[in-house]
Amino acid sequence: MCGKMRQQEYGSVAVANEIVDYEISTVEERPFQHRTRDSHEKKLTGNIIVIVPGHGQTVKGPRNLVTTAALLSKSKIVWCIDPTPAKGGDRIEAHAIARIVRERISATFPTTNEPITATIIGWSHGGSEALRAAEYAPDLFSQYLGLCPTGFVDRRPSEFLFSFMLEAVRILWTSLYQWDYPCLLGTLRVGVNAGIGTARDLWRSKSLKRLFDDITWATRKVSDKPLGYTGEIVLLYGAQDTVIRWKDAFPECDKPQNIPEFLTTYQKENFPHSKLVDVRVIEGSHIAPEVNAYSFLKLGLRLLEQLDNNF
Repeated sequence: MCGKMRQQEYGSVAVANEIVDYEISTVEERPFQHRTRDSHEKKLTGNIIVIVPGHGQTVKGPRNLVTTAALLSKSKIVWCIDPTPAKGGDRIEAHAIARIVRERISATFPTTNEPITATIIGWSHGGSEALRAAEYAPDLFSQYLGLCPTGFVDRRPSEFLFSFMLEAVRILWTSLYQWDYPCLLGTLRVGVNAGIGTARDLWRSKSLKRLFDDITWATRKVSDKPLGYTGEIVLLYGAQDTVIRWKDAFPECDKPQNIPEFLTTYQKENFPHSKLVDVRVIEGSHIAPEVNAYSFLKLGLRLLEQLDNNF
């Protein structure tokens, strides 16, 4: 018996004297027996999955990513959160994400025998927002999964936007040439959603400058100093992604297979306190975490030991 549930809500939280509006969707795939066991034992099977979508997207943007995460994860519970661009940028939005998740856990699971933690997943610009949230609340976000994530190298905004536009054209042309209509339709759907989301953010924030600043945040490295995050980190890059290029983060590597040789140094310089740092490069473009969510999530959740044993 399936316990599928989908729900979409709106709200706001106060962070550093700023009110941050947000949208959240819940997708739950717990069967009745699973839900009953969790209730009886007063604990969840695995981490709640929190997904932060890419730039401009609403919670409906990464539709396939969200539903696939609910299917593959141990907990079968996914929350996708989209905060409106804040005056304080990604830093404030990351604090808002942490507060939203804490409040929702307290409201949804008021009595548990064990603390409930989350695996936070960020795609594209959502990757840097998610990493900041994990850094601010490592007790809450015990694991971080970055899918073609920003935030690991500094970029010039003009170069970033140009590469993004080229990637979009390349994906559309390749999809047409190869008759890959699922990829074509998925790319168009995400593009339309990002346009709608950007227009909504402009209406809600009443600030064109804030939207341009939001693009700038996507081009920044989260920190020039080693982060103090103590949880587990997995980064998945697309081999054909020309926006977020794995080689920018590992310029000394000639090919992805050589990355493990540099991981010890990379962890020491960037995440010295993390329990795990793993980096993989798999087939896919920048849109792949959505149109090929199964491959990305199955690998990422398996490395973090959050993959349902049935998969």
